[in-house]
This record gives sequence, C-alpha cells and structure tokens, in this order.
Amino acid sequence: MNFLKSVFISGFITWLVVVSNYSGMHLIQGTEPVLSWLGLALAALPPLIFFIKAFLFKTPRTPRHPVGYSVVSSLGLAMTLAMSYRYGPAGGIIHIWAGSTLIAWFAYLRWYSVLDRSGANHLGVGAPLPTFQLEDTDTSTVSSESFRGKPHLLLFHRGNWCPFCTAQITELAAAYRRLEALDIAVVLISPQSVAKNSNLAARFDVPMKVLRDPHNAAAKKLGILQAWGTPMGMQMLGYESDTVLPTIVVTDAEGNIVFTDQTDNYRIRPEPEVFETILADKLTQNTNTD
Repeated sequence: MNFLKSVFISGFITWLVVVSNYSGMHLIQGTEPVLSWLGLALAALPPLIFFIKAFLFKTPRTPRHPVGYSVVSSLGLAMTLAMSYRYGPAGGIIHIWAGSTLIAWFAYLRWYSVLDRSGANHLGVGAPLPTFQLEDTDTSTVSSESFRGKPHLLLFHRGNWCPFCTAQITELAAAYRRLEALDIAVVLISPQSVAKNSNLAARFDVPMKVLRDPHNAAAKKLGILQAWGTPMGMQMLGYESDTVLPTIVVTDAEGNIVFTDQTDNYRIRPEPEVFETILADKLTQNTNTD
C-alpha cells in the first residue's frame, strides 16, 4: 500500500503540472470549446497551488480538508461536464481529465495524507524510552541513553524533502528559547544522510542536535517506520525509500516518556504552544513528585 502511495504522490503532482500547462496552452490559443479548457484549468490549478504554497511558504499544518480548493476544483469539473453535454463528442474527453484530477485530489486528502499508527507500541506515556543508536553529523554514534539527565524533545521527521517537516522544524527553532527555559533539549532525527543533516543544521542558529537514524533502525524499534514513505523519484536525490512517520516524543530526566504526538495526518502538526503548555505541566508534576 505504501508503495502505491509513493508512486501516487509523485504521479499526481506531475499530472497537475502537465494538465495545468496543457489547459493553459489551449486557453491562450483559444482552442474550442474554450470553457472546457477553462474548466480543466480550474480543476487542476487549486491542487497545484496547494502544493506550491506548501513548498514555498512552508506551513507545518493545513486544514484536514481544504474546502476552498475542493470547491473550485469541483466547479471546474462541473464546467467541463456542462460543455461536454452541450458539445457532445466535440467536447472531447476533457471532462474525464477533470474528473480524474478531482478524484486524485480527494484520494490525496483522504488516503495519501492519512498515516497508519498501529505499530507504535513502545511509545506509551510513562514507559521508558527504548535504547537505540543514532549518528551525529560527525558520524559518531549517539545512544538514546545519553538523553537522560534532562528532559528531551525528540522530533522524528521524514527529511529535508518534506515541506511540512521543515516547517515544523522552523517553528521549533523559533520556540527554542522557550523550550530552553523549560530545560528541554531538542533533537531532530531522520533517516537522511549525514550531509543532508549537516545542511539542515546549518539553516538554524540554535543548538538543536541533528541526528541520523541509519537504515531507520530506531524507527523500526519504535514502530514508527513508514516503508516506501518517500515519494517515488526522491531516491535519485539521495533519499532512502523508507522513512519515518512524523512523531514527537518528550522524555523526562529519567528517560521516561511524558508526552508524544503521533499525528494521523502528515499535513497536521501540533503548534509549539500546545505541547509547551502540556510539557510545562507534566515536567512540573514530575519535579514535585520527586
């Protein structure tokens, strides 16, 4: 199933680019029926704009269902259907292209974006963080046992290619001083190469640890591996096919898990203020208990 998702997302974005350009070309040329080509453009452009905004403006969250985009895309399909009814065979199969685009858009929202969280059996609040090995940007081994001694926030992210992950990291960097006031160390973990992690670390002027999970060994142990989670074709840019489900894990000074966020939709990440409040309360409770 994940393999199909990997192929789907790459194919869908490619399809949107091709259809948008193709319909735009016919509109510029005034090809009849013009309203059919306009409808096709309206069907394809909203999803394409959605992805362009995600990559350019980098927000770590979107509505679960972006209604405005769906409405405009549906209106585009309705226009092509109306023109097909009016012109008959002369209208071509433009309405089929528009319908396929809208179906793929809904598949992206309701199928591709949804994450399977059934395997994360070792991330219960109160349980000790399992032991696993990571690698820093100097290729030195870092054990999860080294996270004991002070609270840690571990962000497992998919890699630099994911705009929602990099946006979430940007938010964490902006909130770093507030987290530091809570005595929480921030650790970024992904399966991407050391070189890509070094590039990521260089983007932010805050002392967050940037670590590599070689071959997703830690992700497998924690049950947050996403096999074939990387879009097809990204392997040519040096990313592994398997990646990790976006996950936040916070541990206390004893290495016990006090908070997790295991989003069931990769487009929806928690706002820093949400878990900062929760963490301040939980860590204070733990301190008082001690």
